[in-house]
Amino acid sequence: MISKRQFNIVNNILFVLNVIAGIVLILASLAGKSSPSQNAWIQVFGLIYPIFFIINTVFLIYWVILVSRRVFFTIIILLLGFSNIFDNFQVTIFNAIDKHPDQTSVLSYNVKNFNERNHNTYELATKSSIINFLIEQNADVVCVQEYHSTSNNLYRPLKEIRDTLGVVTYYYESYFNPRYNQLSGLVIFSKYQAVNKGKLKFSGSRTFGIYTDVIINYDTVRIFNIHLASIKLKPEDLDFVVNPDAENSSELKNHSLEIYDKLLQAFDLREKQLKFLIDEIETTKYKTILCGDFNDTPSSWVYNQLANYLVDTFVKKGTGVCRTYAGPIPFLRIDYILTSKEIVTHGFTRHSFEKSDHYPISAIIE
Repeated sequence: MISKRQFNIVNNILFVLNVIAGIVLILASLAGKSSPSQNAWIQVFGLIYPIFFIINTVFLIYWVILVSRRVFFTIIILLLGFSNIFDNFQVTIFNAIDKHPDQTSVLSYNVKNFNERNHNTYELATKSSIINFLIEQNADVVCVQEYHSTSNNLYRPLKEIRDTLGVVTYYYESYFNPRYNQLSGLVIFSKYQAVNKGKLKFSGSRTFGIYTDVIINYDTVRIFNIHLASIKLKPEDLDFVVNPDAENSSELKNHSLEIYDKLLQAFDLREKQLKFLIDEIETTKYKTILCGDFNDTPSSWVYNQLANYLVDTFVKKGTGVCRTYAGPIPFLRIDYILTSKEIVTHGFTRHSFEKSDHYPISAIIE
């Protein structure tokens, strides 16, 4: 039987942890308000916003059960960290699953090179499964990130996928210049007639985006497919993040600093890519659909800046946390379908299809 003194000690320890979790939540909620070039360090907290919102909510429930005055501290913390809660969590009552003839279905998927293996070969069963999934979805627009193929006839695999999906056009651009008999980059497949195309790239950066203008119901719409800078964490880095085990404090510090440096580099490059992308969005005269892997969360600077111009289809019709990263780190939503404000969202789905380190997402729009 626990004594009253022991009970008070446990509660005091829990309150200290509550204070720490509260500070982290506030910092996470501020990540989207400050650019990486001004405060790069705060962007790290934006990656863990959902986790610490849930932790603080658990503390709230605990203090309520105990009828403790500490509940007011947690309420204040949650209110201060409430600013982008609906970008991270959603509940939708009416979410369309099937589209009407006058609506458009859009799918975005980072296929991770179809699970590329050693010596630049890929697992054929994985590629076949992904292609079959795309056939079943029968989307009008499919945006693929980390496409990969190997063929002596360089573009033949792309044309075969185009024909297999029954689409009219495709537009592909390599991240870097094509090497030997390999392609690796971004693709937009579309059932609509394309009238223009372009890519997003600047000095010192790989191709991080492509766009194509298509005719939908007699209206020209610009479709972007974006893959912003990755943090480039290796499997051992991810293992360390999930389970920070090290033989000594020096090793723990060095590995932590190494990961932190990778984060800062990625934040900096994504900010530059974002500026380039926003310039394109501002100058286009067409309604816009933007798909892709942002490698950043709804609490980030990148997302919050794009939200000034475009609407998140998940926020309109999504449910839950919508984890799109299929790796070991939980609650990461880093894949998006955004649209111009004039476009109506009727449905949003995160597909439970695990053939990559990302889950595919789709939206029904009009």
